[in-house]
Amino acid sequence: MKRLLVLLLALSLTLCSCNGATGNKQNTDKTNPPEVAVTTSYEDIERREATSYQTNYYGFKKDSAILKIKHPKEWSLSEIDRGFELIRDGETIGYLIRSTADDAVDWTVLETESHSVNDVKVTKYIEQKNGDTAFRYRYVYNYSTDNRTRTLTLTAACAEIDQRSEEKLYSEVVMVDKIASETVGSLSNYINDKEYPTILILGNSFISSSHIGSILKEMFKNGEKNCYVEAISKGYASVETYANSPLYPLLIREGAYDVVFLCGFYSQAEIAHVATLKQACDQSSTPLVLFPAHNEGADIVASAQKQYSINCLNWKGELDGLIKDGVNRLALCEDDLHGHSKPLAGYVGAHMIYRALYNEMPAPMQELMDQTYIDSVLGDYAYVGDAYIIDDDKITYLD
Repeated sequence: MKRLLVLLLALSLTLCSCNGATGNKQNTDKTNPPEVAVTTSYEDIERREATSYQTNYYGFKKDSAILKIKHPKEWSLSEIDRGFELIRDGETIGYLIRSTADDAVDWTVLETESHSVNDVKVTKYIEQKNGDTAFRYRYVYNYSTDNRTRTLTLTAACAEIDQRSEEKLYSEVVMVDKIASETVGSLSNYINDKEYPTILILGNSFISSSHIGSILKEMFKNGEKNCYVEAISKGYASVETYANSPLYPLLIREGAYDVVFLCGFYSQAEIAHVATLKQACDQSSTPLVLFPAHNEGADIVASAQKQYSINCLNWKGELDGLIKDGVNRLALCEDDLHGHSKPLAGYVGAHMIYRALYNEMPAPMQELMDQTYIDSVLGDYAYVGDAYIIDDDKITYLD
């Protein structure tokens, strides 16, 4: 009997022990839920990748220059007093404002980086909100225009800026003129210290049919420029024709010209012959400029320009652009086998050379051509050249 009582007591203790352990475990689960991981570093944040980018212009109404900024296409703007909220999927993710951020004291700077690119000083900050686990990027853009210093600030949550977006907001911001030209003044440094500069144009029959040499001479005369023009026209001439000439490489080497404009790109073989003329130009420190006529190969010109790092004043491209914009081709080109350039095309080429060298538009024609006729066909080309104006509806103003 005693032995039976001992066994019953042991069994009772065992059951009590098991019930107690089970109860303790259930109680622990209820009072101590699993810990949630807290992000304490911006490097741990998962970034949203931009699917694509949009280019927007930002600035101030009275300024002649504005900023071109690329940012994720998913971002939209909502106007506020000092600028705009940045919106993505209906949520505010940051701000784009004029001047500096007024809440900078509420954030601690973790990293900063600064550089100047395209006439804009860009400073990038990575910040953490004081007493919080929120992180953001802050970009400050400083630039000068019209004797005024301007500042724009863009802030956005770190999660909204992936690596590509970060690079675009930091390295690809550009200051651009509202009215801009790719050619005006582009060659002015070639003659700005020359009292009586001389330029040479080498080409084929398109030089003769367009009268570009005589038109350019009148432009220099009307503009009171002491610049002499020698325009050489040889039927079916190419770059090889002038590279193998016994005369022109010699004259160029001796420094007879201040700028040489070269036409004649009809096959890939011409690219190798550019080296001969460039070498002659280099010996006399004479700038060589590619100047393709209307019947030349655009790809060949581009290859030569890239291979030799030579400036190009794209006469062909300018004529093609005018035709694309609605100018009647027959006003610029003869209706013949080669589509020879007419004097109006010569006027376009001369206009390009003049404004590139002298950083201004030429005065109206008075002798060789009727300026009224020119304007009736080319519109305001005589007065603006290749200048383009950024439409107001493409600019987001912050004032």
